[in-house]
Amino acid sequence: MNEALYNAVFCYGESKIDPFAKCDVDFDRIISDMKLVGYELSSFNIVHQIMLEQLDELIRTKGKVIEEAMDLDNRDAYCRDKYGLSFKDIDALDPTNDIEWDIKSGQVIFYLKPEAKHKEGEYFTFFKKNFDQFISKTGFNYTTL
Repeated sequence: MNEALYNAVFCYGESKIDPFAKCDVDFDRIISDMKLVGYELSSFNIVHQIMLEQLDELIRTKGKVIEEAMDLDNRDAYCRDKYGLSFKDIDALDPTNDIEWDIKSGQVIFYLKPEAKHKEGEYFTFFKKNFDQFISKTGFNYTTL
């Protein structure tokens, strides 16, 4: 990618703080996908695309557990033993509607919406591994509001 384009698209604010400095994702694929559907190349839209992919991963993780336990007679006990949450608590997690993100002070942050704040413990019990991998891969930060 040429440096002028990188600075125009990825750098944020007058001080040119790069919110993607620690981000290890396939930018070529992400940008190609965005161009394919006509999205404007901006820092926020690129964060949006990365976060949508993460939300898809969280939904797949939840879906596998729901499918695994759905037909069990003791699904609440099974999920509590294996995942630390009841089936009902896992089913109540809704990453698509509970998680938001933004760029603040040159950093990408993601957080639970205020109306989902009461589920924070459940999110970090069930999705801790996913969150840790995502934070490590992207350099994005989870913050508590």
